[in-house]
Amino acid sequence: MVFGTFGILSTELGFVGILPQIASYFNVTLDMAGLFISGFSFVIMIGSLVIPLIVGKCNRKHLFVLVLLFMSIFSFAGGLTHNFYVALACRIISAFFYPAYISIAFTVAGELVDPVDAPRAVSKVVMGFSAGEILGLPICTFFANHGGYPMAMFALGFLNLVSCIVTLLFFPSIEGHVDVNFKNQLKLSRKPILILSAIGVAVFSTGFCLYYNYAASFLQIISHITGEFITFTLLLGGVMSIVGSWLTGRLLVKIPGKTVIVAPVVICINLALLLLFATSGNMIFMIVLSALFGFFEGVFTNIIQYWIITAIPQASEFANGVFMSMLNVGVTLGAVIGGFLIADIGLMAIIPASIIIILLSIILFASRMYKFSKTTS
Repeated sequence: MVFGTFGILSTELGFVGILPQIASYFNVTLDMAGLFISGFSFVIMIGSLVIPLIVGKCNRKHLFVLVLLFMSIFSFAGGLTHNFYVALACRIISAFFYPAYISIAFTVAGELVDPVDAPRAVSKVVMGFSAGEILGLPICTFFANHGGYPMAMFALGFLNLVSCIVTLLFFPSIEGHVDVNFKNQLKLSRKPILILSAIGVAVFSTGFCLYYNYAASFLQIISHITGEFITFTLLLGGVMSIVGSWLTGRLLVKIPGKTVIVAPVVICINLALLLLFATSGNMIFMIVLSALFGFFEGVFTNIIQYWIITAIPQASEFANGVFMSMLNVGVTLGAVIGGFLIADIGLMAIIPASIIIILLSIILFASRMYKFSKTTS
């Protein structure tokens, strides 16, 4: 599941680095090429609330194999066409399969162990997230630079095909067990604890992604970290995110409440230090702080998944769908808010805004802990 998650995350995040190649290959504007990212995220945001429920009764192995196979097929198809709209359609259609894999993978990881150890098991799947974030963009960018957009698509198709074969050979047959009852899910969606948790996660995601989306630009433009140094910095941050995922999985088992509250505070401190030393000229210190922020990316993903799943533990598929949806709400809002701030104030404004929004999310997390103390110890 970690390997499959890595392949699918690479398919999502790899496009961030190849928009210029897409625009050049199809002879469209960069804004039009951006639809490959925004359209994909929008489908995930909406589909994550419904698709995991629809596929909940499917055999897990059969589901994973089919998802990876279709992701591979649509990647190859997107690389073979010269029509922009056909390529975009292949991209959008593949997004519908994304929550069917990711959400169920989180659910299965939690089911394979005792409930008390579920956060630790889920953290291993989150490592696939982190690996996709580390390698997905450079893999896609490398092939796009050496063979154009089609070569990048063929590389992603091959990666998902390998994941499909590995799943087919080694993953056990596990039956699904979720009866699709949208009336019951609608009742769950009205639970105050889920509503409060979802809002808190959306706000936290927005604050975190507000800086995360523009981290590379911030380091290059403000701190003048360019060339091989920026590649090294981002790669180091990605590696540290795996460490963050591993550690947070264990902390959420032992001290969940303290972890959920303290981690965002420390993230704010990290951001404040990045702002304070951004123009100091001390490249080594900025690289260390950026690597630390990468560590907190792994922490962040584990926390928001945990916060949603513990709100409605009796419906894990639906909960993981809500998690994926709220994460993509944060990614989208963070990009939009960051774009407005950069245009009106400047790149430096994204860090104070991130801190303010993350602090607001801490209030929402604390409110849930106060009102529903039995769900978080």
